[in-house]
This record gives sequence, C-alpha cells and structure tokens, in this order.
Amino acid sequence: MIENVSKSAVNLLDILTNKEARVSRQQEWLKSHSLPLISFSINMPGPVKMNEASKTSFNQGVDAIGEACRENGWSIITRQILQQKTGPEAIFVVDVPSALDLKRSMIRIEHNHPLGRLMDLDVISKDGKTISRKGQMLDSRKCLLCEENAMVCSRSRRHSLPSLLNKIYEMTSND
Repeated sequence: MIENVSKSAVNLLDILTNKEARVSRQQEWLKSHSLPLISFSINMPGPVKMNEASKTSFNQGVDAIGEACRENGWSIITRQILQQKTGPEAIFVVDVPSALDLKRSMIRIEHNHPLGRLMDLDVISKDGKTISRKGQMLDSRKCLLCEENAMVCSRSRRHSLPSLLNKIYEMTSND
C-alpha cells in the first residue's frame, strides 16, 4: 500500500534544515554529557518521511537499542525522541567504555534486526567523531531490492519509488 504524497511531504530544504538542527543538538549533547551518542533515524525514500512504516521501524529500533544496551551492561543516561515531518529520530547518551563497542552493537542491529536495513544508527564518540562502517572495514549497506550498494542505487535512481515503498511496507507489515 503506497501512501499518497500529501501535506506531510518534505522537500530538500526541510531535510537540510533538519540535518543542521540534528548536528547542533548532537554538539550540545556532547558538550553537556561528555559521553558517546547514538543518533537514530529511519531510511525512508520519497517525500513522505513520517508514515506507518517509519513509525513501526523507529519504535522497534528504540526497543532494540534499549535491549542491546541492557545486554551489554551499558546505561542510557538520557534520550530525546522527536516525531517530525522529516521522520522520527532520537538521540541517546550512553555510558559505555568504548564508542567502538557501541558502534559494533548498532551495526549488529542494522544487520540482524528484521527492520535493521531501514534503521540508521550512527555513533558519535565523546570527542565528536562519527564512527563509520567504512572505518570498521565493513561493506556499505546493500540496496533493499538488489545486492548492489544502496548509495549507488539511490543516486542512480535504479529502482522506482513505488517498488521501494512496496518492499518497505511488506517488511513492516510482517512484524
């Protein structure tokens, strides 16, 4: 089921403005807490970022982050959850001995959770550096519809928006 583009559609300016605000929030949180952060958002193609599929994926991601921290004995000091037209997002401050271990745990969620492919779980060390998949010698994420690099497919618009959204709705309705 594909949702119609409506007043909840976002444009590039909305996305860029939100990204600037997110980076600013991250910097404020790093200064005030001096601990690693998880910055969590949903990979949702198309102009409608806040929909049932993104909400489902996000809620399951929040649960998975909490579970991963509990399993590892890490404390979530605080978190902020935002539900905006640019999509759901959250910041978690985690008391963890190693931001690298935290990143590895978030990568496991992205790889193993049934909706992990839709989750963007960035880890920012207490010195403000984002720990990347590439820095961990991991391959880039795969496309939802084929085995190619997701960024390559996205930039070339290899797959239609309806086919991507249909795949996402299929994934999120099988939970």
